[in-house]
Amino acid sequence: MTAGPLQSCEATFGPEGDSARLARAAVESALTKAGVDPAAVTDALLILSELVSNAIRHARTEYTVSASVADGTVRLEVFDRDTRPPALMGLDAESTSGRGLHIVAGLATDWGWNTGESPGGVSGKVVWAEVSVNGRPAALPTE
Repeated sequence: MTAGPLQSCEATFGPEGDSARLARAAVESALTKAGVDPAAVTDALLILSELVSNAIRHARTEYTVSASVADGTVRLEVFDRDTRPPALMGLDAESTSGRGLHIVAGLATDWGWNTGESPGGVSGKVVWAEVSVNGRPAALPTE
């Protein structure tokens, strides 16, 4: 992502119930209002679903989702309170799970993770992914 004004949305959820659905709905609303291409929104939501599912399944803690748009790129981040790194699992035809990060890697223009602290001083990790919005400049609305 190149330098420029960055606008974002952010929300924190618990690891239970409808939190994944609520996280997707919040990000979908923000990206749609920003005028992001529908195909890029679809890719971003699939990526977000995988990142959130991993946070719920493996960290089992509160997690924070953020989305930002700048210079034709959507950046998604999921912070959870688990410092263990995400891992690409080996795949075989019998596997019933372990495909999430492969999906992220296949759809994202770039992705990664880092450990650190939240603004509130909580230790954990951020898993992030970026999606191109097909060269269309977009910015999240400031409401």
